[in-house]
Amino acid sequence: MSPAFSSRRQALAFAGLLAVLLALPALIARAGVLKRSDVYPTIAWKYGPFPWIQQQIFDKKGDVDMAFLGSSHILFDIDTPYVQEKLSQQLGRDADVFTLGWPWPGFDALYTVARDLLDHRHVHTLVIYDEGGIDGGGLDLPHEHSSRWFRMGENSEVLDGLPLVSQARLYGGAVLGMPRHLLSLVRPNLLEDPRHARPNFWNTYYRAPNLAYYRGAMRAHLAYGISPDFVPFQPPSTSTPDDAVIYSPDTLSAFQFAGLPTKPYALHFARALARLCAERGTQLIVLHLPSLIDTTDSAVHERENWQQVLGAPVEMMGIPPAKLFAGIPASDLKKLFFDDAHLNMNGQQMFTPLIAPALLKLYASH
Repeated sequence: MSPAFSSRRQALAFAGLLAVLLALPALIARAGVLKRSDVYPTIAWKYGPFPWIQQQIFDKKGDVDMAFLGSSHILFDIDTPYVQEKLSQQLGRDADVFTLGWPWPGFDALYTVARDLLDHRHVHTLVIYDEGGIDGGGLDLPHEHSSRWFRMGENSEVLDGLPLVSQARLYGGAVLGMPRHLLSLVRPNLLEDPRHARPNFWNTYYRAPNLAYYRGAMRAHLAYGISPDFVPFQPPSTSTPDDAVIYSPDTLSAFQFAGLPTKPYALHFARALARLCAERGTQLIVLHLPSLIDTTDSAVHERENWQQVLGAPVEMMGIPPAKLFAGIPASDLKKLFFDDAHLNMNGQQMFTPLIAPALLKLYASH
């Protein structure tokens, strides 16, 4: 056999294998052999607390009163047990309140997790924040870990209206993720009980206790600069819950909308989420979260007026930073954060009681 013939045969074999790999997502989608409940157990702890997310979506039953969903800001900023306690008092029963959070922002990731949740449980109120990311407008690309949870044939109607290049990128991610998903057909995934999980990245890096005992909230015992030298601190803030503002015709002056517009890919999924909530009877709230770079602003700064751009009902609320941090010396502000954008446990326990009454008011209004 000549070397040239052998090389051509190898090239043809490689081309055939590549064609099969590229066709796998479509073929498996048509066969319908994968279960959506197998998605999250395949994701390692370092990519997010997905065993907890799996448990709340697929294992727990009954209605959800309030769920906080999103990437790391909402994961670290909300003291979920506090909200659960106050809503239980308001309702006269045990309220089901939890946080589902993960690293790295993206409205596509938010839509995907929210869709799974709303497909399996009725949610009264869903609280999110701007998933625009570091550049403000959101990447015009799929989430960097979309291959772990996006599969063809599962809610693929959300692709309608996306440019072909965006659909191709998502399909490419589905190709990369398919081998791991196929492994679920060969042997069952081991489901780890979040309450008995071994110490992992989230406990060691952020020095946070097991989030399963805090309804999904991450309590970072870190000082500013992601330093282990954390010291508990109760700020001498003069802010009160009355400083929280719900967007309405009467409160327009408390909000300012400026910044990069949301990029088309991100906006597509943000709108899809708003429509999904409207269809399922779920109240959607966009909550403004604090950062260290705007502590003196007299208004709540949002990039977008979400009521105008999402095309479906949405509530907006926040606390003007100048009021939120009133009375706290500038030298003490860093004691509330572990970096410029994320609250540590000190900040979480200051911020949540101030916004909880407004959240509960919106809950009752729905």
